[in-house]
Amino acid sequence: MGLHTLAFKEWATHDGVTVSGEINQLRDKRLAIDAEDWLNTLLTAQTTREPLLPALGGLPFALKKHVNEHLEGFRNAGITPTFVFNGLDLACRDRAAIAKESRIAAASLDEAWRLYGESKADDAVAEFGKSCTYGTYHILRWLRSYLHIEGVRIQTAPSAAAAQVVALHNENFADAVVGSMSCLLYGASRVILSLDWETKLFVWAEKPKCLAKLNLSDDQFVDLCLLSGLTILAPPPIPEIELNPAPLIAARELLARCNNDGLLACDSLKNDAYKLLFQKARAAVTHALWIDHTGKPRTKHGEVTPNNLHDVIGQRLPDDIYYYLSRGVVSPRVLNWRTRLEVFEVAPLDGGSSRPYQTLVSQKLAPLRTRSMALMSRSLHNYYQYTDVELVCWYEMDRKKALDVPDALQSSQAADRWHVKEDVIARSAATAGLDMQRSPLYAAVSILSQPGIPEKTITESLPQPATGTYTTRQELLGNATFRFLEDRGYINNDHTLSAWGKALKVALDHAAKTEYLDIGDDHREAEEAIFMAFELHRLDALNSLNLFPATSYQGAPMRGSDTDKANTLLLSRIACLGSFQHGEIGFTGPLSRHLLAYHQMAAATRGALRDLLEMHALSMLLKGAASRDLTPPDYSNLGSDLPLLREPDLGLSLVVKSYLDELSNEKRTDITKWFNHATDIKSDLEKAWEMWGAINAGIQAADSGIVNNDTKTTFRKADEWLAQKLKQAAAATNGT
Repeated sequence: MGLHTLAFKEWATHDGVTVSGEINQLRDKRLAIDAEDWLNTLLTAQTTREPLLPALGGLPFALKKHVNEHLEGFRNAGITPTFVFNGLDLACRDRAAIAKESRIAAASLDEAWRLYGESKADDAVAEFGKSCTYGTYHILRWLRSYLHIEGVRIQTAPSAAAAQVVALHNENFADAVVGSMSCLLYGASRVILSLDWETKLFVWAEKPKCLAKLNLSDDQFVDLCLLSGLTILAPPPIPEIELNPAPLIAARELLARCNNDGLLACDSLKNDAYKLLFQKARAAVTHALWIDHTGKPRTKHGEVTPNNLHDVIGQRLPDDIYYYLSRGVVSPRVLNWRTRLEVFEVAPLDGGSSRPYQTLVSQKLAPLRTRSMALMSRSLHNYYQYTDVELVCWYEMDRKKALDVPDALQSSQAADRWHVKEDVIARSAATAGLDMQRSPLYAAVSILSQPGIPEKTITESLPQPATGTYTTRQELLGNATFRFLEDRGYINNDHTLSAWGKALKVALDHAAKTEYLDIGDDHREAEEAIFMAFELHRLDALNSLNLFPATSYQGAPMRGSDTDKANTLLLSRIACLGSFQHGEIGFTGPLSRHLLAYHQMAAATRGALRDLLEMHALSMLLKGAASRDLTPPDYSNLGSDLPLLREPDLGLSLVVKSYLDELSNEKRTDITKWFNHATDIKSDLEKAWEMWGAINAGIQAADSGIVNNDTKTTFRKADEWLAQKLKQAAAATNGT
């Protein structure tokens, strides 16, 4: 979508339908901003793009800097922004359209890796850059939270963000809208396309000028927008538009050949499937969905809507869910699955041709998807409680797998026994020297390890009336975390720690003792890395096996003996769970498709766990556990407080692999020369060893019923190997 957005902006600039003015003209104004369009602009603009993002995963290294520059610009200009994120997909965004985008991106990334393998670095970087907005779900999740933490107004639309920003303007909650052509499609008379804080200028496009330049009416302009594929609604219909560097002009020519009638244009394509998508998209514009200031979803024409509107904008959910979505308690992904009755897994950044990743998403993570949807479905209409959801994967589109969501409803009721009050959480966490908001996972297992506390956390039934149980930030976060950890098997039914919970606590205690928990700016990074290692082990994915084909997945450890390579691989895989200290500039350095493939397995697992956390929070709220006196920021705080928010990049894994490879090399090289913008490789390596030490401590302490002796031996020998390697490095004169 990012490149599509640029295509319209380039046309508008080239054809003279834009106007520029000084940003000072916007002083004291309120702007409603399409957040995804704004992010895509950052990810694709020449001055801010990081082309190697698809090779690294995680967040762009300079993203926070660019976001802060914009926020400072708004503050200095006296502008109040409201960032609006896309909500649920509209029905016209069908699986075929999503699969097509995924295939195009995967083919481009495959070509980039081929070029990289042939040492054609410049060509590879250029090819990677073509997909720099692909797979940005986790970036949007982080951006939503970061903006809220920075005190910026955020909102998630019930569906299209463009429709919501136009509604905010129409209802006088905003003085202008910032976005793309989609805003004009939904009725805006003008849209700000860019704000340049260096030149102090902003540029906007006016709809009357667009209509005059294109010689079209309002309705014909809507047809043109949809045919062009430059909006979030409908894909481009034919290659002559999709592959054209000027898709708007190509679509205009098609429309002109068909008497400026969109339906006639669809008929001329002789593609019934596309025509149906076009008609749905047309109806989605006519009956645009938005949420009012009370949190209630509305359509453009109110009650005058067709009976089958759900075929256009999707199945209806309760108003409360749209409100919690708008405040950022939950992301749209699970809601999309539940309303579309389908989980569609797309290819990961590495291409997804490896069997281990395919098995992970099609089999091992499927129960997590089921649990997440079951938690939400308990509070929904009977239609959802008795209707199943199917799983479809990109590599076998014709095969569907039932997820048995209705069968999982009863097993989700254990979560309702958690109603832990503020005094228990705060007092017990303080006894352990912890803070729930700072370290929710560690605080939760530490609280329940204290004598007499587990029984105080059990409530068989809520007091009547049920509303108002939770009134504080700690209660909301704590109870969501307790429910999640019980669901994942770290807590027993009597709320004592299970064998997994005890092993996790040993690992976290070790991290606290070595002060690993306090390393870095993100205080949750350490506990989340340790937790993720346990989860990957439980999925049989934390090992040194050669999971990916060497011919196409280059970048595996290559120095030393087979033992050296295996141990290097195990430590490098664990390192992908931590962050990398890098300058606020695009990455330059060695890449590894092999390590990226494992990183994507970890990322898919993290995403599935975060989904489950959000659904526990949502289920808790839908059951009336929270006080009605909570404010909108309170709900946004909950969304930001929940663990597993940020996905680490591959940088630390690349550093560890490079360093250990060189320790197994007869002639060692100083790897700091390979990572030009790394800020402190020495401390990054020390952090990686501390991470390994904590995880190994938990593995060794685990009951043999959950971690077998072979695994313990593998980890113990790897630990001894690492200690020997580091000892040799310390004694060598050419250390690094």
